[in-house]
Amino acid sequence: MQRFFWWVCLAMAAPQLLMAAAPDTQETLPDAPMPVADAANSMPRMQAPAASGGAVVYAPMYDRTIFPGEVAPRMTVKGKFIYSLRQMVEPVNLVPTVFSAGEGQLRNTDPKYGTDTGAFEQRIGAALIREDSDRLFTNALLPSLLHEDPRYYRLGVGSTTARTEYALEQVFVGRTDSGKSIPNYAGFLGRAMAAALTQAYYPDTSQGGGVVLRTLAASLGGLAAFNVMREFVPKEIFSHLTIFGHFSSAKPAQQTD
Repeated sequence: MQRFFWWVCLAMAAPQLLMAAAPDTQETLPDAPMPVADAANSMPRMQAPAASGGAVVYAPMYDRTIFPGEVAPRMTVKGKFIYSLRQMVEPVNLVPTVFSAGEGQLRNTDPKYGTDTGAFEQRIGAALIREDSDRLFTNALLPSLLHEDPRYYRLGVGSTTARTEYALEQVFVGRTDSGKSIPNYAGFLGRAMAAALTQAYYPDTSQGGGVVLRTLAASLGGLAAFNVMREFVPKEIFSHLTIFGHFSSAKPAQQTD
């Protein structure tokens, strides 16, 4: 468990280090959405289609899912680390941790700590380190360095098949801070790094490249399932899955002559 505390310390210190090493430069792309000013905090936001009634709906800053018709705040380096740290402390995120540890306990899969009570506690600790390192790499560290947006943008229209295909594609498709579609470098490389890091704290019986590849495959499969959930779960349910308040706002759209 000592390594877990070291990871927490790293997560807390990393924002200051990266803010100095990798300033959050903005891209200007001809095919990217145009930023609009947010009078509340002067944060540039990516323009989405206006909601009905002539109002623009602003998504909460740290929402993991951006819905159609919402204007998404653009995240700074500091914002991406806050986004990642919030996920680490969300109680709902203990569900996959306990599920993973329970499955490993029943099947005695990696990490192979055994099947007694102490082994289950070790599995819980290992799962927390693995998942939090995954969140640190994929939602904060690499998106900051590569200027990527770690959030999921819901399609919300079309057939069930089309929306499912879209959700699965987002495992491999990412977007820059300015909204341009790119390969999901941060998501894939971050999960590969978290999988490789397991070799630093897994027992000797769970060492080797095969374990790393299986861990990576399981992580990508979990992301695919989570994306499908984010595509179809009603928006209202998301507000009950967080300990943080959701404060979205609707502002009048700018009038044009």
